[in-house]
Amino acid sequence: MSFKNGVSTALRSCPAAVGFTASLSPVRLGPALWNIGLVVLTITSTQAAVEDDRKLGQNFPFAFAMRGCTQEDAPALEIYLTRASFNGDGTPSLPYLRIEIASPPNETIGPLSLQLIPLRRDPTKPGRIARAELMESGHKSTWLSGTIALDEAPPGSRVSGRYDFTLPAGGTLSQNFTAEYSKRPTFCG
Repeated sequence: MSFKNGVSTALRSCPAAVGFTASLSPVRLGPALWNIGLVVLTITSTQAAVEDDRKLGQNFPFAFAMRGCTQEDAPALEIYLTRASFNGDGTPSLPYLRIEIASPPNETIGPLSLQLIPLRRDPTKPGRIARAELMESGHKSTWLSGTIALDEAPPGSRVSGRYDFTLPAGGTLSQNFTAEYSKRPTFCG
């Protein structure tokens, strides 16, 4: 049954709508109901997506930073944003955000704002590597676009900043954070 036929059937079966449908010609009723239905569906979908994004973005209250490696095995600052407390041992509980920013171990980073780059970067465009991924249940990894801004990230100290990320489907994740820092050694390459 098509949407148009289903709506017409529903209107005929409703006593209050019988008088309404009799006063309109069938040619005008179909497009009018189609447009109303489309507007209601769009508003409902948009509100649901905004609520889902808001819940997801607010559900990473814990932040932890440590030395790690980029996907290319370059030394990096890694920042984990989690739903449950994480001290750097092992892997955080899913879901979580993982941010990697290429930097030598003794570099003070910031203040600066970095545009996230794709996993396969353009070698003709040099610059600092900054990426973020959302790890979800089933170990599903989604690479994000957007920006990461650091207020300052001195070696061995707390890291603070803000992220504004976009999911491939268009949802957004934005939040300020302050991350505790782990001084564990890391070897890359």
